[in-house]
Amino acid sequence: MKPTTRRSRTRLGVAVVSAAALLAVTGPVRAAAPVPGRTATAAESTDATLGYRADSRADSTVAGATAAPPYTKLWSRDFGTVVSAPVAVGDKVYAVVNADDGTEGGPRMMLVGLQAASGKDLWPAVLLEQNETQAGVSYGGGLLYTETSRGTISAWDPATGRQKWSVTLDSASMQFPPVWYDGLLYLQDGNGTALALRADTGARVWTAPLSQHAWAPTVADSSGVWVGFDGIGWHQLDLKTGAELRRFVVPDVSGAYGNPVVLGAGAAWTRSSDSDDETVTAYDEKTGKALRKLPADATPAFGPGRVYVAHRGEVRALSTSTYKAAWTYRSSVDVATVRLVANGYVYVDDADGRLVVLDQQTGAVVWSYRRYPAPVPGAFIPPEDDWRGFVVPGIATARGRLFVPGAEGTLIAFGKA
Repeated sequence: MKPTTRRSRTRLGVAVVSAAALLAVTGPVRAAAPVPGRTATAAESTDATLGYRADSRADSTVAGATAAPPYTKLWSRDFGTVVSAPVAVGDKVYAVVNADDGTEGGPRMMLVGLQAASGKDLWPAVLLEQNETQAGVSYGGGLLYTETSRGTISAWDPATGRQKWSVTLDSASMQFPPVWYDGLLYLQDGNGTALALRADTGARVWTAPLSQHAWAPTVADSSGVWVGFDGIGWHQLDLKTGAELRRFVVPDVSGAYGNPVVLGAGAAWTRSSDSDDETVTAYDEKTGKALRKLPADATPAFGPGRVYVAHRGEVRALSTSTYKAAWTYRSSVDVATVRLVANGYVYVDDADGRLVVLDQQTGAVVWSYRRYPAPVPGAFIPPEDDWRGFVVPGIATARGRLFVPGAEGTLIAFGKA
């Protein structure tokens, strides 16, 4: 046994010496740098708002958020006419703005990047291609992505504002930014086609036919890609191939459109804005079976163990196990939408002109800020209609700060004094 052991030790020693010699010659082996667009970065994986309705699930939840009221205004920037739902990642904030101040005769849609602490420019604002009346921005895999209404999709380096790639779809009519999930961008062109693009190059991966031609955002998680049309129809598609997994369509019915499917509590939620059927229906993500229907005229939002549903200005915090209300908030003008759920607080866009922050457990108002003047008494205020205007609305949070688009094209940052 001893000779055998000695020979084994000799071979092992040679191997170790050879490896050491090789290391001395070549140096340590370094892992390849991640390719932007392919994988989520650490900064975007927690305490970050990646676009319209927070992330690819559109559930309005910001996981790991640290911001908490009361807030102090840190800075305010005037960008012209209107500011999109911001993207907030790390110590940076991004938005699409209409920089026309009313004197230029039309929109001037631009991408801006700012230092979150000071509001100073990271780089000169970029004029988007196909300068049109609608544009938006989202984030994923370390890149920014913009869309224009006629279908120009572009990727941008968030550190420099330089364009990484750009593609233009044929005959598109778009209102919502693309959604990043696991290295791919998901979107639909408004003319009956859903698409997946490689987020690092813009190369087309697949296309899939839809049953309707309408403006609607896409959402995605491990169960698939979802495109919904206000409760009148939805599609669930395979992430990698675009193959149809299931669909629900009400035949020969048309109506308003433009609000997303929301993925929460194991279901895909989509609402009808038909005046005779103001409801949201939850469909099981795995089977597509309708689970429940609730009164709603705004897109629901989710927090731990809760779904927040608004109908005619009444926001109800419902348990996702019993669907009983823990508390209720009511708008004085009977219109409200939950925009964000973060760090134990619920952020309500009240149509009376205020952003109202509620305690997630009790529903108590803990802070509010007037974004817009109060409406004229008796004025008609439509319920949530997120496809209207130059950009999709929303607020954002990251690293203890809150970013809120205000009146007449301002972006306001809040935080601790």
